Amino acid sequence: MGAKDWEGLAGNARRAFGAWEPSSRLARRQLLEAWLEQVVLVREELAHTITRETGKPITLARTEVGRAETTLKVTLEAVAAFGEETVPYDLMPGAEGCRAVLRRFPLGPVLAITPFNFPVNLAMHKLAPALGSGCSVVWKPCPQAPQTSRLLWESFEAARILMTAPVHLLQLAGSDPVAAEALAKDPRIAVVSFTGSERVGRHLEQVLAGKRLLLELGGNGAVVVDEGVDAVAVARQLAAAAVAGAGQNCSKAQRIYVHRQFWNTFVPAFVEAVKDLPVGDPTNPATVVGPLIDQATACRVDEELDRAVAAGATVLLRGKREGALLPPAILTGLSEEDPFQCEEAFSPVTVLTTVDSFEEGLARASATRFGLRASAYSRDQRNLRLAASRLRAGGVLLNLPPTFRLDAAPFGGVRASGNGFEGPRWAMEGFTESRLIVEGPAL
Repeated sequence: MGAKDWEGLAGNARRAFGAWEPSSRLARRQLLEAWLEQVVLVREELAHTITRETGKPITLARTEVGRAETTLKVTLEAVAAFGEETVPYDLMPGAEGCRAVLRRFPLGPVLAITPFNFPVNLAMHKLAPALGSGCSVVWKPCPQAPQTSRLLWESFEAARILMTAPVHLLQLAGSDPVAAEALAKDPRIAVVSFTGSERVGRHLEQVLAGKRLLLELGGNGAVVVDEGVDAVAVARQLAAAAVAGAGQNCSKAQRIYVHRQFWNTFVPAFVEAVKDLPVGDPTNPATVVGPLIDQATACRVDEELDRAVAAGATVLLRGKREGALLPPAILTGLSEEDPFQCEEAFSPVTVLTTVDSFEEGLARASATRFGLRASAYSRDQRNLRLAASRLRAGGVLLNLPPTFRLDAAPFGGVRASGNGFEGPRWAMEGFTESRLIVEGPAL
């Protein structure tokens, strides 16, 4: 994508916004309803394309497409309720005869940049709320799943044509990062919504100062396990949260802090739970742990495991890499400065650490620059309340794994993990601005 291409995308997006911004909420909702119908028609093709391009196990790919459908449905509901709030000026002294509303207006064309690990649902969390807010969108999807992205875009185009919505309302951009940055800087783009690495997110903050920038970045999800919980049940939940989809999830359970009195009970249960998860061919519906996105990534993680072992880590579980397929690994005995503790693993690697108390676990869980998701398990309600107040993350899960997410709910991080929330209702706030409109009595 060259300079002329991105300039064309920006110009088309601005013209499409001019045509779409005055549209009614009914028209926006009808377009999204038509898109949902088109997605349903290609749901199985979308799932198989995700698996073929990214290696995500087919059962998880089908789940993702189903979630994308849910995201669209929730956006439909949000469009119906979003946009205007009555302000009770008639109850305020000095405003007799006045009427007021707080109304939200779309900001303009949106550049949406999405990753490979959820190429359909994470895209839908940006595209549908932006369109439902009255914005046009330029979508730069991940380069690893081009056919998946095109198929989703084609399903939208079929709906757009059917509903006679403006041309270029949703444009599919190329994957060239240099051109994408130029597009992000273009003054005709009003909002940039990015999901991806912390490194790229921080770069965008530097080059897009003053522009609305919505960031959903990485994490190194921590879990604190108190003594006395059901070891087998918690281990099963956390095993899937740690390694399903090869652990390529920014919310994955990466750092698990276990009460010393519970260590000998929980650790064997967790290791066995991870061993029980089928590893291998992503086209097999039984597979839970498939390959990483490519062989180079698998080699890098495998080398990092060698480094950690050489530095003194104890291996509780590890298998032999075969191409891009890296079996789950469980380590213990790592320092808090080890990359598997302080960075985002984004792989099927989990670190277990013993702590002397639940409070120590909370403190060590929060001693990170990230803040996306964190979990705590306890049967003591006082400890759960303590976890809610001390775990510094955009999402705190109590007696649930950090990967637990409902697409209708807010989702986002703090500190190095980003800003704001996604989830259709909250995403729409990011694509709009508020305006208080007050009408006085006729003179």
